[in-house]
Amino acid sequence: MKIKRTAFTLAEVLITLGIIGVVAAMTMPALITNYKKAETITRLKKAYSIVQQAIKLSEAENGPIVDWNVTLKGHDFFETYIKDFVQYTEELDNTSLSSKVQRKLLNGSNYTGTTFTGANATSFFLLDGAMVTLNLNSTADNGLWVGLDVNGLAKPNQIGRDTFLFFCSPVHGLQPVGGKGIPAQYSYGEYSHDKIIGTNHNDSCNKTKSGYWCSALIMNDGWEIKDDYPW
Repeated sequence: MKIKRTAFTLAEVLITLGIIGVVAAMTMPALITNYKKAETITRLKKAYSIVQQAIKLSEAENGPIVDWNVTLKGHDFFETYIKDFVQYTEELDNTSLSSKVQRKLLNGSNYTGTTFTGANATSFFLLDGAMVTLNLNSTADNGLWVGLDVNGLAKPNQIGRDTFLFFCSPVHGLQPVGGKGIPAQYSYGEYSHDKIIGTNHNDSCNKTKSGYWCSALIMNDGWEIKDDYPW
């Protein structure tokens, strides 16, 4: 008995390809977004760990951070306390950094905060291209503002997207802005998921706000960018 082979017509092939194209067009944006989120988390967690380790190693040699000289300019502070405990490729002072990039808040407004613009700020690039910015704040319990840009000077240079803010407290260590141990005006106090993504505070991780608290949201979500994150 002969089995008759059925050939696909050109029309059927074109229809099939069209369906595949539609499905790809629908799913590719989500796949790209998920990839970018995963990449951001991986790079952020790595940069955070490097800075945290550098501070701890420096404390072992130079004493607790509460005793560090927070009157030093950014470059001198980096030379004294951090340089020997981290691998980096380049250092930029505040003037050089400001001339290279205009940073944005999560709501799209221009960033004017002190971490990346303060006179005492200095920045250095890790081996994978991430950028770490250090800015002293002697009025904040001798603490240290820390900015992490996971892709260096590349866009979007936006708080909550590729740029995240932390504060190194002498008591609580390296904390996300919004965490305990940082100046009260930047803290949510006791952690509340609804508060941190809400609209009642200028620093909320919300597309209408600055996004300063986005690093805290990510860490409290177990180092994840979840579906309710304002990506």
